[in-house]
Amino acid sequence: MHRSNIWFARLRGLLPLGLCGVLLATVASTAAPAATKVGVDDQRDPAPVQPLASALVFDRFEHIKPRSMELKFTDVSVQVEVAEHQPCPTRGILMDDEGEGLSPGQGQFCTVATLVAQAPNHPAFRQVIASLLTGDNGALDTLHLALYQMEAGDGPPQLLLFGYTGGAHCCTVSALVGADRTGAWHVSALPPQDGDGVSGVVDIKHDNGRELIFQDERFNYRFESYVWSVKPIVIYEYTQGQLRNVTTQAVYRPFLRAYFRHDFAPNNMSGFDHGAVNGFLAAYVANSANLGQLQAGWQFMLRHYNRKTDNTGVVWCALDKSAWSRAGQEDCPAPYVRTVPYPQQLALFLLQTGYITHAQCVALGYDPEKIRQTQEQVIARTTARWKAAHP
Repeated sequence: MHRSNIWFARLRGLLPLGLCGVLLATVASTAAPAATKVGVDDQRDPAPVQPLASALVFDRFEHIKPRSMELKFTDVSVQVEVAEHQPCPTRGILMDDEGEGLSPGQGQFCTVATLVAQAPNHPAFRQVIASLLTGDNGALDTLHLALYQMEAGDGPPQLLLFGYTGGAHCCTVSALVGADRTGAWHVSALPPQDGDGVSGVVDIKHDNGRELIFQDERFNYRFESYVWSVKPIVIYEYTQGQLRNVTTQAVYRPFLRAYFRHDFAPNNMSGFDHGAVNGFLAAYVANSANLGQLQAGWQFMLRHYNRKTDNTGVVWCALDKSAWSRAGQEDCPAPYVRTVPYPQQLALFLLQTGYITHAQCVALGYDPEKIRQTQEQVIARTTARWKAAHP
Protein backbone atom coordinates (compact mmCIF):
# COMPACT_ATOMS: atom_id res chain seq x y z
CA MET A 1 0.00 0.00 0.00
CA HIS A 2 1.29 3.44 -0.84
CA ARG A 3 2.16 5.93 1.90
CA SER A 4 0.49 8.98 0.37
CA ASN A 5 -2.40 10.70 2.12
CA ILE A 6 -1.11 9.32 5.45
CA TRP A 7 -1.42 12.79 6.95
CA PHE A 8 -5.08 13.11 5.94
CA ALA A 9 -5.86 9.68 7.37
CA ARG A 10 -4.20 10.75 10.61
CA LEU A 11 -6.25 13.95 10.61
CA ARG A 12 -9.48 11.97 10.35
CA GLY A 13 -8.43 9.80 13.26
CA LEU A 14 -7.43 12.86 15.26
CA LEU A 15 -10.81 14.55 15.00
CA PRO A 16 -13.64 12.39 16.30
CA LEU A 17 -16.81 14.41 16.63
CA GLY A 18 -17.81 12.48 19.73
CA LEU A 19 -21.37 12.15 18.50
CA CYS A 20 -23.30 10.74 21.40
CA GLY A 21 -26.84 10.05 20.22
CA VAL A 22 -28.50 11.81 23.12
CA LEU A 23 -31.85 13.46 22.63
CA LEU A 24 -30.57 16.81 23.82
CA ALA A 25 -26.92 17.86 23.67
CA THR A 26 -25.66 20.85 25.55
CA VAL A 27 -22.75 23.21 25.21
CA ALA A 28 -19.31 21.66 24.72
CA SER A 29 -16.13 23.36 25.77
CA THR A 30 -15.01 25.65 22.96
CA ALA A 31 -11.88 27.16 24.42
CA ALA A 32 -9.43 27.58 21.55
CA PRO A 33 -5.65 27.40 21.80
CA ALA A 34 -3.93 30.72 22.22
CA ALA A 35 -3.17 32.40 18.92
CA THR A 36 0.34 31.50 17.81
CA LYS A 37 2.12 32.42 14.64
CA VAL A 38 2.69 29.31 12.57
CA GLY A 39 6.15 29.42 11.04
CA VAL A 40 7.40 27.91 7.80
CA ASP A 41 8.70 24.82 9.59
CA ASP A 42 5.79 24.42 12.02
CA GLN A 43 4.90 20.72 12.12
CA ARG A 44 1.79 20.97 14.29
CA ASP A 45 -1.38 19.30 13.15
CA PRO A 46 -4.47 21.46 12.79
CA ALA A 47 -6.23 21.82 16.13
CA PRO A 48 -9.57 20.02 16.29
CA VAL A 49 -12.52 22.29 17.03
CA GLN A 50 -15.07 20.69 19.30
CA PRO A 51 -18.72 21.05 18.28
CA LEU A 52 -21.00 23.18 20.42
CA ALA A 53 -23.42 20.26 20.43
CA SER A 54 -23.66 17.00 18.50
CA ALA A 55 -25.89 13.98 18.03
CA LEU A 56 -26.20 10.67 16.24
CA VAL A 57 -29.61 10.26 14.61
CA PHE A 58 -29.12 6.88 12.95
CA ASP A 59 -26.46 4.20 12.45
CA ARG A 60 -27.50 1.05 10.67
CA PHE A 61 -24.17 -0.67 11.34
CA GLU A 62 -24.38 -0.09 15.10
CA HIS A 63 -28.08 -1.06 15.14
CA ILE A 64 -29.09 2.43 16.27
CA LYS A 65 -32.58 3.03 14.97
CA PRO A 66 -33.59 6.42 13.57
CA ARG A 67 -35.08 8.73 16.17
CA SER A 68 -36.26 12.32 16.21
CA MET A 69 -34.09 14.60 18.33
CA GLU A 70 -33.19 18.18 19.10
CA LEU A 71 -29.96 20.12 19.58
CA LYS A 72 -29.97 23.42 21.45
CA PHE A 73 -27.31 26.06 21.88
CA THR A 74 -28.34 29.27 23.66
CA ASP A 75 -31.49 30.33 21.79
CA VAL A 76 -30.88 28.29 18.63
CA SER A 77 -32.86 25.09 18.15
CA VAL A 78 -32.17 22.38 15.59
CA GLN A 79 -34.59 19.48 15.30
CA VAL A 80 -34.48 16.35 13.19
CA GLU A 81 -37.90 14.86 12.60
CA VAL A 82 -37.96 11.18 11.60
CA ALA A 83 -41.08 9.82 9.94
CA GLU A 84 -41.64 6.26 8.74
CA HIS A 85 -43.52 5.03 5.67
CA GLN A 86 -43.18 8.28 3.73
CA PRO A 87 -42.92 8.61 -0.05
CA CYS A 88 -39.23 8.27 -0.88
CA PRO A 89 -37.83 11.72 -1.71
CA THR A 90 -35.60 12.24 -4.72
CA ARG A 91 -33.82 15.29 -3.31
CA GLY A 92 -32.69 16.49 0.09
CA ILE A 93 -29.90 18.29 1.90
CA LEU A 94 -27.73 15.14 1.72
CA MET A 95 -29.09 13.61 -1.46
CA ASP A 96 -30.05 14.52 -4.99
CA ASP A 97 -31.34 12.72 -8.05
CA GLU A 98 -28.06 13.05 -9.96
CA GLY A 99 -25.35 12.36 -7.39
CA GLU A 100 -24.58 10.62 -4.14
CA GLY A 101 -27.45 9.42 -2.00
CA LEU A 102 -29.70 8.43 -4.91
CA SER A 103 -33.06 7.40 -3.52
CA PRO A 104 -35.45 4.62 -4.56
CA GLY A 105 -37.92 5.29 -7.33
CA GLN A 106 -41.33 6.86 -7.16
CA GLY A 107 -44.10 4.89 -5.53
CA GLN A 108 -41.84 3.41 -2.85
CA PHE A 109 -41.83 4.28 0.83
CA CYS A 110 -38.96 5.21 3.13
CA THR A 111 -38.04 6.47 6.57
CA VAL A 112 -37.41 10.18 6.01
CA ALA A 113 -35.39 12.63 8.12
CA THR A 114 -36.33 16.32 7.97
CA LEU A 115 -34.41 19.27 9.42
CA VAL A 116 -36.20 22.07 11.27
CA ALA A 117 -34.04 25.00 12.44
CA GLN A 118 -35.06 28.08 14.41
CA ALA A 119 -33.04 31.12 15.45
CA PRO A 120 -33.99 34.60 16.72
CA ASN A 121 -34.83 37.10 13.98
CA HIS A 122 -34.72 34.35 11.36
CA PRO A 123 -37.59 32.60 9.61
CA ALA A 124 -38.02 28.95 10.48
CA PHE A 125 -36.10 26.61 8.18
CA ARG A 126 -37.51 23.24 7.12
CA GLN A 127 -36.09 20.85 4.51
CA VAL A 128 -35.81 17.11 3.92
CA ILE A 129 -32.35 15.79 4.81
CA ALA A 130 -32.52 12.33 3.22
CA SER A 131 -34.20 8.96 3.36
CA LEU A 132 -32.65 6.49 5.83
CA LEU A 133 -31.90 2.88 4.93
CA THR A 134 -34.02 0.99 7.46
CA GLY A 135 -35.28 -1.77 5.15
CA ASP A 136 -34.99 -2.24 1.43
CA ASN A 137 -35.22 1.46 0.63
CA GLY A 138 -33.23 4.49 1.68
CA ALA A 139 -30.23 6.63 0.80
CA LEU A 140 -28.16 6.81 4.01
CA ASP A 141 -26.75 4.18 6.37
CA THR A 142 -25.88 6.78 9.01
CA LEU A 143 -26.85 10.34 9.92
CA HIS A 144 -24.90 12.66 12.22
CA LEU A 145 -25.24 16.34 13.07
CA ALA A 146 -23.12 18.86 14.95
CA LEU A 147 -23.35 22.59 15.69
CA TYR A 148 -20.27 24.76 15.07
CA GLN A 149 -19.60 28.47 15.30
CA MET A 150 -17.94 28.80 11.90
CA GLU A 151 -17.86 32.61 11.86
CA ALA A 152 -16.63 35.18 14.37
CA GLY A 153 -19.30 37.25 16.06
CA ASP A 154 -22.52 36.59 17.88
CA GLY A 155 -24.58 35.21 14.99
CA PRO A 156 -26.30 31.82 15.15
CA PRO A 157 -24.05 28.75 14.76
CA GLN A 158 -23.98 26.56 11.68
CA LEU A 159 -25.12 22.96 11.49
CA LEU A 160 -22.89 20.30 9.96
CA LEU A 161 -24.80 17.24 8.75
CA PHE A 162 -23.17 14.15 7.33
CA GLY A 163 -24.10 10.59 6.49
CA TYR A 164 -22.72 7.49 4.82
CA THR A 165 -24.17 6.26 1.53
CA GLY A 166 -22.44 2.87 1.48
CA GLY A 167 -20.94 1.29 -1.61
CA ALA A 168 -17.43 0.35 -2.67
CA HIS A 169 -14.88 3.04 -1.75
CA CYS A 170 -17.72 5.40 -0.97
CA CYS A 171 -19.01 7.88 0.39
CA THR A 172 -19.70 10.37 3.12
CA VAL A 173 -21.98 13.19 2.01
CA SER A 174 -22.13 16.35 4.09
CA ALA A 175 -23.46 19.90 4.14
CA LEU A 176 -23.43 23.04 6.24
CA VAL A 177 -26.69 24.82 7.02
CA GLY A 178 -26.46 28.41 8.21
CA ALA A 179 -27.95 31.88 7.89
CA ASP A 180 -26.47 35.12 6.61
CA ARG A 181 -26.82 38.63 8.06
CA THR A 182 -30.09 39.19 6.20
CA GLY A 183 -31.65 36.20 7.94
CA ALA A 184 -31.74 34.02 4.83
CA TRP A 185 -30.86 30.35 5.32
CA HIS A 186 -28.31 28.65 3.07
CA VAL A 187 -27.42 25.02 2.43
CA SER A 188 -23.78 24.59 1.37
CA ALA A 189 -23.02 21.12 0.03
CA LEU A 190 -19.55 19.84 0.92
CA PRO A 191 -17.49 17.60 -1.36
CA PRO A 192 -18.31 13.88 -1.01
CA GLN A 193 -15.50 11.92 0.64
CA ASP A 194 -14.47 8.28 0.62
CA GLY A 195 -15.38 6.19 3.63
CA ASP A 196 -17.60 6.82 6.63
CA GLY A 197 -16.93 10.05 8.51
CA VAL A 198 -15.60 13.55 7.95
CA SER A 199 -12.50 15.20 9.35
CA GLY A 200 -14.55 17.81 11.18
CA VAL A 201 -13.82 21.48 11.72
CA VAL A 202 -10.23 22.48 12.47
CA ASP A 203 -8.13 25.50 13.37
CA ILE A 204 -5.22 25.25 10.96
CA LYS A 205 -3.27 28.31 12.05
CA HIS A 206 -3.96 27.91 15.79
CA ASP A 207 -5.44 31.42 15.78
CA ASN A 208 -9.05 30.62 16.71
CA GLY A 209 -10.01 30.22 13.05
CA ARG A 210 -12.42 27.69 11.60
CA GLU A 211 -11.59 25.68 8.49
CA LEU A 212 -12.64 22.47 6.75
CA ILE A 213 -10.14 20.19 5.00
CA PHE A 214 -11.20 17.77 2.28
CA GLN A 215 -9.49 15.53 -0.22
CA ASP A 216 -10.13 16.31 -3.89
CA GLU A 217 -11.92 13.14 -4.96
CA ARG A 218 -11.82 14.20 -8.61
CA PHE A 219 -8.36 12.61 -8.70
CA ASN A 220 -9.82 9.18 -7.87
CA TYR A 221 -9.42 6.74 -10.77
CA ARG A 222 -8.27 9.57 -13.04
CA PHE A 223 -4.67 8.49 -13.55
CA GLU A 224 -4.47 5.16 -11.72
CA SER A 225 -6.76 2.58 -10.16
CA TYR A 226 -8.46 3.46 -6.88
CA VAL A 227 -5.83 1.93 -4.62
CA TRP A 228 -3.03 3.94 -6.27
CA SER A 229 -4.93 7.20 -6.69
CA VAL A 230 -3.64 10.09 -4.59
CA LYS A 231 -5.68 13.19 -3.86
CA PRO A 232 -4.55 16.70 -2.98
CA ILE A 233 -6.24 18.48 -0.11
CA VAL A 234 -8.59 21.45 -0.37
CA ILE A 235 -9.16 24.00 2.41
CA TYR A 236 -12.49 25.76 2.83
CA GLU A 237 -13.71 28.66 4.93
CA TYR A 238 -17.37 29.42 5.56
CA THR A 239 -18.60 33.02 5.33
CA GLN A 240 -22.15 34.33 5.17
CA GLY A 241 -23.70 31.14 3.93
CA GLN A 242 -21.01 30.49 1.33
CA LEU A 243 -18.04 28.12 1.16
CA ARG A 244 -14.79 29.59 -0.13
CA ASN A 245 -11.84 27.59 -1.41
CA VAL A 246 -8.91 29.26 0.35
CA THR A 247 -6.26 26.63 -0.32
CA THR A 248 -3.93 28.95 -2.20
CA GLN A 249 -4.11 31.86 0.24
CA ALA A 250 -0.71 32.81 1.59
CA VAL A 251 -1.72 32.34 5.24
CA TYR A 252 -2.14 28.60 4.65
CA ARG A 253 1.17 28.03 2.89
CA PRO A 254 3.09 27.07 6.07
CA PHE A 255 0.52 24.33 6.68
CA LEU A 256 0.57 23.21 3.03
CA ARG A 257 4.36 23.09 3.03
CA ALA A 258 4.39 20.88 6.13
CA TYR A 259 1.73 18.62 4.63
CA PHE A 260 3.61 18.49 1.32
CA ARG A 261 6.89 17.52 3.00
CA HIS A 262 5.14 14.77 4.95
CA ASP A 263 2.97 13.14 2.29
CA PHE A 264 4.93 13.95 -0.85
CA ALA A 265 8.53 13.26 0.04
CA PRO A 266 10.21 11.68 -3.02
CA ASN A 267 10.84 8.41 -1.16
CA ASN A 268 7.06 7.99 -0.79
CA MET A 269 7.02 6.92 -4.44
CA SER A 270 8.89 3.74 -3.55
CA GLY A 271 5.71 2.19 -2.15
CA PHE A 272 3.87 2.21 -5.47
CA ASP A 273 3.24 -1.19 -7.03
CA HIS A 274 4.21 -2.04 -10.61
CA GLY A 275 5.18 1.52 -11.45
CA ALA A 276 1.73 2.94 -10.68
CA VAL A 277 3.26 6.29 -9.84
CA ASN A 278 1.30 8.59 -12.15
CA GLY A 279 -1.53 9.05 -9.64
CA PHE A 280 0.97 10.18 -7.01
CA LEU A 281 2.58 12.59 -9.46
CA ALA A 282 -0.75 14.13 -10.46
CA ALA A 283 -1.41 15.11 -6.84
CA TYR A 284 2.24 16.16 -6.46
CA VAL A 285 1.92 18.67 -9.30
CA ALA A 286 -1.48 19.89 -8.04
CA ASN A 287 -0.06 20.56 -4.58
CA SER A 288 2.99 22.23 -6.12
CA ALA A 289 0.66 24.53 -8.05
CA ASN A 290 -1.19 25.39 -4.84
CA LEU A 291 2.13 26.41 -3.30
CA GLY A 292 3.08 28.59 -6.28
CA GLN A 293 5.73 26.06 -7.36
CA LEU A 294 4.13 24.68 -10.52
CA GLN A 295 7.29 24.60 -12.64
CA ALA A 296 9.28 22.74 -9.98
CA GLY A 297 6.50 20.20 -9.54
CA TRP A 298 6.10 19.80 -13.29
CA GLN A 299 9.80 19.14 -13.82
CA PHE A 300 9.74 16.58 -11.01
CA MET A 301 6.84 14.83 -12.73
CA LEU A 302 8.63 14.78 -16.10
CA ARG A 303 11.63 13.08 -14.52
CA HIS A 304 9.62 10.37 -12.77
CA TYR A 305 6.37 9.58 -14.58
CA ASN A 306 5.78 6.09 -15.97
CA ARG A 307 5.90 6.23 -19.76
CA LYS A 308 5.24 2.51 -20.23
CA THR A 309 1.71 2.23 -18.88
CA ASP A 310 -1.50 4.18 -19.36
CA ASN A 311 -4.37 3.33 -17.04
CA THR A 312 -6.55 6.27 -18.01
CA GLY A 313 -7.98 5.17 -21.34
CA VAL A 314 -7.91 8.77 -22.58
CA VAL A 315 -7.74 8.52 -26.35
CA TRP A 316 -8.91 10.28 -29.47
CA CYS A 317 -9.70 8.97 -32.95
CA ALA A 318 -7.77 10.07 -36.02
CA LEU A 319 -10.64 8.97 -38.28
CA ASP A 320 -13.90 10.92 -38.57
CA LYS A 321 -16.99 9.15 -37.24
CA SER A 322 -18.61 9.30 -40.67
CA ALA A 323 -16.13 6.65 -41.82
CA TRP A 324 -16.53 4.25 -38.90
CA SER A 325 -19.66 2.51 -40.13
CA ARG A 326 -18.25 2.27 -43.64
CA ALA A 327 -15.27 0.53 -42.10
CA GLY A 328 -17.66 -1.91 -40.40
CA GLN A 329 -16.97 -0.47 -36.94
CA GLU A 330 -19.19 0.95 -34.21
CA ASP A 331 -16.18 2.48 -32.48
CA CYS A 332 -12.96 4.01 -33.69
CA PRO A 333 -11.01 1.37 -35.70
CA ALA A 334 -7.97 0.27 -33.73
CA PRO A 335 -5.35 1.58 -36.21
CA TYR A 336 -6.69 5.09 -35.74
CA VAL A 337 -6.85 5.20 -31.94
CA ARG A 338 -4.39 7.71 -30.50
CA THR A 339 -3.49 7.75 -26.80
CA VAL A 340 -3.16 11.15 -25.14
CA PRO A 341 0.28 11.39 -23.46
CA TYR A 342 0.19 11.55 -19.67
CA PRO A 343 1.71 15.06 -19.36
CA GLN A 344 -0.92 16.44 -21.76
CA GLN A 345 -3.70 14.68 -19.86
CA LEU A 346 -2.41 16.08 -16.59
CA ALA A 347 -2.04 19.65 -17.83
CA LEU A 348 -5.56 19.74 -19.28
CA PHE A 349 -7.02 18.08 -16.17
CA LEU A 350 -5.37 20.61 -13.86
CA LEU A 351 -6.75 23.40 -16.05
CA GLN A 352 -10.23 21.87 -15.99
CA THR A 353 -10.20 21.47 -12.19
CA GLY A 354 -8.85 24.97 -11.52
CA TYR A 355 -5.37 24.15 -10.24
CA ILE A 356 -3.70 26.06 -13.07
CA THR A 357 -4.74 28.91 -15.35
CA HIS A 358 -5.02 28.86 -19.12
CA ALA A 359 -1.80 30.86 -19.37
CA GLN A 360 0.01 28.36 -17.13
CA CYS A 361 -1.28 25.46 -19.22
CA VAL A 362 0.04 27.13 -22.38
CA ALA A 363 3.38 27.80 -20.67
CA LEU A 364 3.67 24.07 -19.93
CA GLY A 365 3.38 23.46 -23.68
CA TYR A 366 -0.30 22.51 -23.88
CA ASP A 367 -2.50 25.11 -25.52
CA PRO A 368 -6.03 23.59 -25.55
CA GLU A 369 -7.07 25.46 -28.69
CA LYS A 370 -3.94 24.45 -30.61
CA ILE A 371 -4.35 20.83 -29.48
CA ARG A 372 -7.93 20.81 -30.77
CA GLN A 373 -6.91 22.43 -34.06
CA THR A 374 -4.06 19.96 -34.56
CA GLN A 375 -6.35 17.00 -33.92
CA GLU A 376 -8.94 18.36 -36.35
CA GLN A 377 -6.26 18.75 -39.03
CA VAL A 378 -5.04 15.19 -38.48
CA ILE A 379 -8.60 13.84 -38.62
CA ALA A 380 -9.29 15.73 -41.86
CA ARG A 381 -6.13 14.43 -43.57
CA THR A 382 -6.55 10.86 -42.34
CA THR A 383 -10.22 10.71 -43.28
CA ALA A 384 -9.54 12.13 -46.75
CA ARG A 385 -6.89 9.44 -47.35
CA TRP A 386 -9.21 6.72 -46.04
CA LYS A 387 -12.11 7.82 -48.25
CA ALA A 388 -9.82 8.00 -51.28
CA ALA A 389 -8.78 4.41 -50.61
CA HIS A 390 -12.40 3.29 -50.05
CA PRO A 391 -14.47 4.94 -52.78
